[in-house]
Amino acid sequence: MTETPSTPAGPAAQVVGSAADRSAEHRRKSLSTRPKDMLISMAVIVGIVLVLLLLVPRPNEIPARAINPNAAATGASDELGFTPVVPVLTPEWTTRAAGLQLKTTDGITAWQLTYTTPSGTYVGVQQAENPTKAWESRQVTDGKEDGTENIGGLEWIDRSRTDRGTTSWVHRGEDGITTIVTGTADEAQMNLFATAVAAKLG
Repeated sequence: MTETPSTPAGPAAQVVGSAADRSAEHRRKSLSTRPKDMLISMAVIVGIVLVLLLLVPRPNEIPARAINPNAAATGASDELGFTPVVPVLTPEWTTRAAGLQLKTTDGITAWQLTYTTPSGTYVGVQQAENPTKAWESRQVTDGKEDGTENIGGLEWIDRSRTDRGTTSWVHRGEDGITTIVTGTADEAQMNLFATAVAAKLG
């Protein structure tokens, strides 16, 4: 029986084994460094995005929508049956809202115009033709009648709610139109506003 001679582990076999070891070691290193490379790439991308966000100019605040009270009054006059009041004020008085209030208390349709005063408080004027007592009381938050004030040459009934910090003056016109001035402004600004309203009523 002939025996097959074994092949001695010569230099060639050692070279092959060494190459296989290096290949396996390279794969291990590649697998171990891949997550690290991904994290570094993500960090770089996030950093670029943040830099771009910082470089893009942004307004400090969203500009308020401009309201034209005169245009609103013109548009509301047909529905109201009269031309609603728009007082003449300085630019420091910012219009907050202007328009119709439909089907309010007792189905009354009314004009409402509100402002932010120069000091940042609130004032407004409401008008309705031949309104009910319930409607008027609702607009002044059920403030009781407490005498009268003469402002701008007109008589105003004081229906303020001092317990709530709200001033309300009511003018019941001979033409059937009731005008209510109300707000949280101080006495000087309330008087100025009511005087401007009275100037348009006269």
